[in-house]
Amino acid sequence: MSEQTVAQSGEGQRGPVPPHPQMCSSTWTQKSTMNHQMTVTLLFGFCLGSCSQFPPRKYFVVGKPMPWYNAQQYCRKHHTDLATFESMDDIRLETPFSYSSAWIGLWDDPQSWKYNMGNESNSWRWSATGETSKTGYQKWDFGNPDYYDATERYVQMVTDGRWGDADCERKSTFICYYVAEQNVKQYVQISTLATWSSAQTYCREHYTDLAMIENEQENTKAKGSKPNADVAWIGLYRVPWTWSDKSPTLFRLWDSSNPKNTNRNQHCVATNALHHWHDDSCSIANVFICHQVVKLTIIVRMTTVTDSGLTDPAINAQILQQLGALLTSQGRTDIKMQWKTLPKKEDKKNHQKPF
Repeated sequence: MSEQTVAQSGEGQRGPVPPHPQMCSSTWTQKSTMNHQMTVTLLFGFCLGSCSQFPPRKYFVVGKPMPWYNAQQYCRKHHTDLATFESMDDIRLETPFSYSSAWIGLWDDPQSWKYNMGNESNSWRWSATGETSKTGYQKWDFGNPDYYDATERYVQMVTDGRWGDADCERKSTFICYYVAEQNVKQYVQISTLATWSSAQTYCREHYTDLAMIENEQENTKAKGSKPNADVAWIGLYRVPWTWSDKSPTLFRLWDSSNPKNTNRNQHCVATNALHHWHDDSCSIANVFICHQVVKLTIIVRMTTVTDSGLTDPAINAQILQQLGALLTSQGRTDIKMQWKTLPKKEDKKNHQKPF
């Protein structure tokens, strides 16, 4: 099996790393009298601020055609994952190749939205909360959802109270809701024809939001607010396409006619020699591009002022926990942290050997 190294995304490609950790450091200050200097070593590139040069990646083209799932497994075994691209800088790292189609790491996993409500970034969410379903309740009509034509990302209630996904530019009536006494939802149909976004705006101005439905009883009440033959927007929507490595980047470089999902099974993404992306069936065998994350050791020095001794393992763990939470909130989940307390200056002097 042949592999071609495409390029390395690193310090020289994405701009120089700051000589002093001004953008990638933090000062922890508490009231007190004792000064300590500590070093926290984090294995893997990260930033506490906005540093676009991390994580550096090295790209490989694997010349043996495989279905997308097999390509994903190969990349995870031999490298890090199928290729993630976060900007045009990454795209420019690709050397020209002759293949008409090569898998990358972008996909729209149907397990996250087609067969259940899901709990992933591309799963169904309620407008009122922006979150995935807490109960998993669903009432899909036959053949739905199917993301037909790669535009159906919003949901309507159709005949008999069942649901179907639809293009948000379609105009139909809509159902708003508000919460009455004893935290009971009430539903109101608005007979004006509107797009999903316009309906959402109206409901938020006059009620709580577009209808949020979490069980069969609420679905029956929402259905009862409209004539049976009417089609009406409810508050369910989703944002398709995620990266195999869970990267949060929204960078896309679609070909002008893509995505299209015309066969209702085009859930994986490939790039062509011009670096334009298209969706395709995941079962098709294509060559593919892997990426390898280059692990870095970043030392963050923080000067603290505290009444508590920093040799206390509980305090050390608390600080590392808060640093970890900050990094996780920025999308970094593969970070290892180590704690090292540097000796005081007077301790260093005491350990110096005499001449």
